[in-house]
Amino acid sequence: MNCLARSLCLAALLLTAASMLASAADAVWEPCGWGGGGFYYATVFHPAKDGVIYMGGDVAGVYKTEDHGRSWRLANNGLADYGVFSLAVDQKNPQTIYAATEGGLCKSTDGAEHWQLLPDTGRKGLRITGEKGKSIRCIAVSPADGNVVYAGSPGGKVFKSMNGGQNWSPVWQPTIEPEAPGVLRVQFGEPFGGMFMILKRPADVKQEDCVGIGFSFKGDKSAPKDAFLTINASGGSYRSKNLSAFFKEDRWQDVVLTSKDFTVEPWWASQNKEKALAAPPNPDVSTTSRVDFTVVGKSSVGRFGKFFFAVTRSPDGKEATAENPILMTVRDFEADKKVMSYGSIRAGDPVAGPVFSMAVSSKDPNLVLAATSGNGLVLSEDGGQTWRELDTPKKASSAAFDPADPNIIYGSFFSDGIWKSTDKGKTWAKSSEGLNPKMSVKEVAVSPANPQNVYAIGAIDWGGGFFMSADGGKTWKSSSSMTVDSEGDPTFCDGGSKAGLSIPTNLAINPLNPNELYISANWRSCLSEDGGLTWAERNRGADISCIYDIRFSGDKTYTCAMDEGAFVTEDGGKKWHQLWPLKFSESFTGHNWRLAVDCINGEDRLIGTFSPWVQTNPARVVVSEDGGKTFKVTMDGLPDYTVRANTMWGAGYPRALSVDPKNPKIVYMGIDGDPSDGKKGGGIFKSEDGGYTWAQLPKQPASRRMFFGLMVDPTDSNRIYWGACGGNGGLHRSDDGGATWKNVFSNEQWVFNLLVTNDGTVYCPGNNLWRSTDHGATWKKLTDFANGRVICAMEVDPRDPKTMWITATTWDGSSNGAVYKTTDDGATWTDITGNLQYVKPMVLRFNPKTNELWAGGVALNKIKQ
Repeated sequence: MNCLARSLCLAALLLTAASMLASAADAVWEPCGWGGGGFYYATVFHPAKDGVIYMGGDVAGVYKTEDHGRSWRLANNGLADYGVFSLAVDQKNPQTIYAATEGGLCKSTDGAEHWQLLPDTGRKGLRITGEKGKSIRCIAVSPADGNVVYAGSPGGKVFKSMNGGQNWSPVWQPTIEPEAPGVLRVQFGEPFGGMFMILKRPADVKQEDCVGIGFSFKGDKSAPKDAFLTINASGGSYRSKNLSAFFKEDRWQDVVLTSKDFTVEPWWASQNKEKALAAPPNPDVSTTSRVDFTVVGKSSVGRFGKFFFAVTRSPDGKEATAENPILMTVRDFEADKKVMSYGSIRAGDPVAGPVFSMAVSSKDPNLVLAATSGNGLVLSEDGGQTWRELDTPKKASSAAFDPADPNIIYGSFFSDGIWKSTDKGKTWAKSSEGLNPKMSVKEVAVSPANPQNVYAIGAIDWGGGFFMSADGGKTWKSSSSMTVDSEGDPTFCDGGSKAGLSIPTNLAINPLNPNELYISANWRSCLSEDGGLTWAERNRGADISCIYDIRFSGDKTYTCAMDEGAFVTEDGGKKWHQLWPLKFSESFTGHNWRLAVDCINGEDRLIGTFSPWVQTNPARVVVSEDGGKTFKVTMDGLPDYTVRANTMWGAGYPRALSVDPKNPKIVYMGIDGDPSDGKKGGGIFKSEDGGYTWAQLPKQPASRRMFFGLMVDPTDSNRIYWGACGGNGGLHRSDDGGATWKNVFSNEQWVFNLLVTNDGTVYCPGNNLWRSTDHGATWKKLTDFANGRVICAMEVDPRDPKTMWITATTWDGSSNGAVYKTTDDGATWTDITGNLQYVKPMVLRFNPKTNELWAGGVALNKIKQ
């Protein structure tokens, strides 16, 4: 081939590659979701524009309002990650704002309209991040110089930047002494944490010589509510007496437990009734094969030296008594410090806890405070060059300087309340009279107009409180209820006009009007215009809902949200009405997964799947014959236990639902999870009465690990498709109503979703989109641009099968995603992400009546097509 021919060939290839993927920058999406129903973690006022407030959420990014919270919109362009746990503004340059995200620290210089990730701040770099439970108000900008920024890290360091976040230097970190050799340090966190390990009686020790089992232990003078050693022995699970008292001693001791110290473990007994009835009341401890050590309640530290069997005769013939046994070590942490764990726990040498908050004095910017998890408040008086640890409680959540007198400092200390110093931190006095003693105080703030007005927020379990003081913190009174906005936030609106705070996270004061306060919180954020005396819910449009399905019927659009329930709109998303649940219920409130809607004799028939937050048996179904006006909850024929084996998210959830298009009484549902412990597990369940009763199919596909992938072929009711993930994944097909199954697609092992159109064409998404027109016998790849992302959602225009839409996404919190469209059967694709503020939808549905494509994931949006 000559040079000219090669050039022409290369130009043709480049032209083909370019035509494969175009971009529609003018694609305009319209938000159509509601506000409320999720966890908002951060808030701050604009220092120069009255009415402008910023807010951060755990899954949807940054929100902005320009009318004092009456309406909100997402402002995520360029944001690195959608988990936002702290915000800060630059007083000198009021359009500059910082967002501490799980992916790193992001900066905007145009009022949150565009963001840029600051260099080296991600988890793999300096870890200047915002993280759940570790960041409260971790970024502070000097009021005198906007280039000076302080950041508290979840990794336990304080960083300082002198150039607006482009470069950072560590300026403080605690000194941590390592544990002695051979000691395993275990930090048990709230509300519970546990570790477990495999043990085996030494082969040369006789079973009859074993009289007990135990461990060497040193506490930290704490007092957790409960501490138990659970063992697998005698064919069952047994729990020890309460061992919490051992934490009160900070000296080493050998804890020996005998058979009489153990009884049948209650939860195991409830899940294994027949085995529990046959099990002896006390175990033979010599048969112990596994031990679990679990702590519930207050955060505590335990140090373990070894685990052992207590014997009366050692292998070398040495004899002892049951009262004074020989301790035969079977697990020595000198050689092996690895354990398996669950819950809130950290095993290993101590590490620095997070720096929750930072504060800089507006009167003297050289004064900087850091609220740390292990050293209380630490203070610098020279702009971060040197630091001193103050004599405060050791776990500090926030700090605030008096705006008129920098000698006056307030600190909040979770369950230790609020403390105050009037001599620049030299001495402290508790300042908590009137606070709820059960409240864990998150943040304290001082009014810039009147330093005698001090405010605080805190959590009490899932509730919360706002407290205000008019005398500089001497006394406090509460104002913790709000007027709800049932139209802007339709969740759990059962007719009540008032609601309480739920786990408030940040408290912000408007510098242009100090009587205006804003609280970010769980479920409902709120604003006060009278210094905290009264509150009104203000999160309309701050869409944080995790949408898992969208369905159309006539002029109605139905949707379901993970934590919130099912909803309907009759005006295209301007106003929503909640169908269920209308109030909190342990058996009904939880994660809503899928919806099916069929209009029968002019009435919408609804079927929804959900799993309660209280996961004793998570798979349930709700059926309504009248469009959601009334409904019935059923679990007849579904597992009466939590399916655990080979699941996507640790439990088997009813995430897949498909109604036979030819017979709405025939419904299939998918629950991920394998059989285990003699139980039948999840898989595909069938209902022949429209969802009221269910039966597990006797034959299941080779893999039951799945996400959304379940559909009945509209051309043949006996043909069912099942998309599976991981080992034995791919696409499975049954041609006989589920009696037999075979794998018809194995090019990719992770199939999160699937689509079968009215003519029987099958679309199978993975790292790319594949199509079969012969029921899975042969496949054609339609895309080649996932770039490490997976295709999750897809939709086909029922009037024109050459027109399709897909989403490419990742399963982390990053903003790496896009929406694509083809109008030529997949030959070319156009990026129509446009102005979409959450770019990773998991659900796409096209409404041919309105020519609208709806996208649901975190937030709900639509676009004319």
